[in-house]
Amino acid sequence: MHGHGMGWGFGGADAAGGRGGRWQMRELAKQEHWDWPVVRRMLRAFRPYLRRALLVSVVILLTSAGGAVPAWLTQRIIDDGISRGDIHRVLLWTGVLIGTALITGLLGVLQNWLTSTIAQSVMADYRMALFRHLQQQSVLYFASRQTGDLVSRIMNDVTAIQTVITSTLVGLVSNLLTIATTLVLMLELNWQLTVLAILIVPAFVLPTQQVGKRRQALQAQIQQWLSRMTVQLGETLGVSGALLVRMFGHEPVQEAAFAEANDTLRRLQVRQALVGRWLFMWLGMFSSIGPAILWGYGGWLVIQHRIGLGVIVAFTALLSRLYGPLSQLAQLHVNILASIALFRRIFALLDQPPEITDGPLVLVPERLRGRIELRQVWFAYPHSAQREGHAAIHERRWALQDVRLTVEPGQTVALVGPSGAGKSTLLQLIPRLTDPTRGQVLLDGVDIRSYTLASLRSQMGLVPQDPFFFHDTVFNNLRVAKPDATLEEMEQACRAAQIHDTIAALPEGYHTVVGERGYRLSGGERQRLAIARVLLRGARIVLLDEATSALDSVVEREIQHALEVLLEGRTAIVIAHRLSTVLRADQIIVLDHGRIVASGTHAELLETSPLYHTLYETQFAVT
Repeated sequence: MHGHGMGWGFGGADAAGGRGGRWQMRELAKQEHWDWPVVRRMLRAFRPYLRRALLVSVVILLTSAGGAVPAWLTQRIIDDGISRGDIHRVLLWTGVLIGTALITGLLGVLQNWLTSTIAQSVMADYRMALFRHLQQQSVLYFASRQTGDLVSRIMNDVTAIQTVITSTLVGLVSNLLTIATTLVLMLELNWQLTVLAILIVPAFVLPTQQVGKRRQALQAQIQQWLSRMTVQLGETLGVSGALLVRMFGHEPVQEAAFAEANDTLRRLQVRQALVGRWLFMWLGMFSSIGPAILWGYGGWLVIQHRIGLGVIVAFTALLSRLYGPLSQLAQLHVNILASIALFRRIFALLDQPPEITDGPLVLVPERLRGRIELRQVWFAYPHSAQREGHAAIHERRWALQDVRLTVEPGQTVALVGPSGAGKSTLLQLIPRLTDPTRGQVLLDGVDIRSYTLASLRSQMGLVPQDPFFFHDTVFNNLRVAKPDATLEEMEQACRAAQIHDTIAALPEGYHTVVGERGYRLSGGERQRLAIARVLLRGARIVLLDEATSALDSVVEREIQHALEVLLEGRTAIVIAHRLSTVLRADQIIVLDHGRIVASGTHAELLETSPLYHTLYETQFAVT
């Protein structure tokens, strides 16, 4: 697929994450397993916050110790105070108990604040890293993926990290420290009762592995369906998608697809919530059996005067601090396994290297002449090569084949040819929106891959067939071309592009919001505003894909005036749809199936090129 039209119609590759259906989701879930490299990489996100994480660990340790102290104090109140009738000791230990509870509560608030700030900071870092990484990807990368899936990775997947940090990782440390401090105190009170309590521990831990695998598989499927729903919402709630759906009466189909995804997601989340129900029933049962056994054996020890009553009461209180964290650790083990699928999706995105990278040289505007040369350029879209594997080069579906073209400084070259001839692909090579598979593109004799992308593209202006504008004001959409532009500079560019009067007539002038993709403007107005944007940029090289929509004579003349200003003194490559542009071009290039089949002036090509003659009769002569 050659992608005719500056909608950048990169062809083919399946979208990542939205079209695989349930089979792919099951396969993804099967691939998940405990992976230490993934876990270590997860933990590396905490490096910038190591001091704060260490402080959290200290606070958790103090909180865990403070939580165990009340059981020890209870034993003292009973055995040293109540049993001996010493009210002073009762009041003393009661006061210490109240103070300990207050301090532990304050430490808990501090712990929550610290863990929340770490979690939000790590989430912000991942969002920024993903966004920055995607900004470095080529247009081809986005053309072969669904926008909603990428949005889902940045928003849904990263947001889920908060639970991993605040509940899973902090819970792991907290529960381990709670168990450790509890066991130390239990051993200090009575080692026999401690051994009895530990003997029941395997009943908490052993049943968790199978549950963990099931929850892990469900988590992978849930993230996939969330991504699928995000994709659909992004496509159908946008202006273009909404227009398409309504014009073709596609609402029932879209509603049915959303209902299926919504219902599937609901069922998966219910299954995930209930998948460990038998395990947790088992854990809950042993939470009751443990104290019963302890009271039976401990009561016999009290009757035999081997321990005091306070010991058995303190032990019963400590038992909940032992089995509770053990039960939570069983669930945390499940959550850690399930989170691996989440981080795999994030790391998979971060690990995809940019297809287009900076060169070492900075293009100096003052030295730019604007001579463009394509030397033996071949180009095939990656999806073709992927399908063929190690197929021979001659079997590739080439979008461009052995293109040799020179555009001298200040020249206007018009590209003409049937749909799919490779015109847009050729245009995309000039600003390095993609690189040739073979051959070179040179600017003033230097391979453009030698330049930094910023310096190269700063000297180029693009007017696509369907110009894109952000849902923002005219003023801010123009500032995309020149961030420090003044209103006076914008007005000057817009006057030259024959669009100033139209903008001035808008309700808020240059501060009027143009709507999503500029839908508040007509097609002719959008194209003239795009021309103004390039004029404001001051680009020396212009890339233009003329709109094919029929325009009335007044708008047509205004666009022609704007184009005359735009192309004057600049090197220009134009995908031509209008006879006026073809006639004005210094050189006309005829493309067919990715090859240059003819070149020359309008008069020459009418005589020598049958294909150009056909194009003239079917396209240019009627526009």
